[in-house]
Amino acid sequence: MGKFRNRIMFVITFVDYDGMDSEKRRVDRTPRMSTKWMYEREDVFIDVHEELLPFSKVIELFGVIENEFSVKEYCNGSNAGGRWIFQIYSQEFIHELVDIVRESITPQKQNIIIAEVMSGDGRLSEFLKREIDQKIIATDAKTGRYNIGYPKWVQKMTAIETIQTFEPSLTIVSWEPYLSMASANLVESGIPLIWIGNPERCGHTDLFEFEHKSVGSPYAISRHDTFSSDERCTDVFLFNF
Repeated sequence: MGKFRNRIMFVITFVDYDGMDSEKRRVDRTPRMSTKWMYEREDVFIDVHEELLPFSKVIELFGVIENEFSVKEYCNGSNAGGRWIFQIYSQEFIHELVDIVRESITPQKQNIIIAEVMSGDGRLSEFLKREIDQKIIATDAKTGRYNIGYPKWVQKMTAIETIQTFEPSLTIVSWEPYLSMASANLVESGIPLIWIGNPERCGHTDLFEFEHKSVGSPYAISRHDTFSSDERCTDVFLFNF
């Protein structure tokens, strides 16, 4: 009788332990309370460019993406918005750009046009339009190189066609295609240029033979950065300023 009772106790202990272990595994698969805001739905991260987030939240988000998923896959459209992302924008980064834009156009009185060329989906222009009371246009050659969802208001036009058509007071480029000489041609035209990116991973190195200034932005981050060790490789560069 004693042996039988001990055997029953052993089985009960085993079942209880296994049940606790299964419950633990189930909970581990669920987003933690502190990170629930990062998910649009289970296992799908939010689109970081759906709305501008504070820089601290962006860093927190990409730290989790880096550890639990893949920054590259996330930026290649594996996010709730299906958005391709190169430079990663935050409230502070956009405010920094707005200040640069305002300083560059202050001396001018009227007919100011700001052109974002090679704009991709034009999200940067949308963020800037909320803060800058000037005409901002976005154009892109739309070559089909990336699976980007272009809004209709992003005009199909090359960088050179854009400046010839609109004669903008200022041009903005964020993550120019690798080995493209378009920005170098823009600088040669004399138009002020705000260039955002990593000189080793986008555009052409010949661009940096022109006189320029590095902003040294503390808020410039991209798809190629390492968030766990805070290794960053992008900045904002000013030409013809």
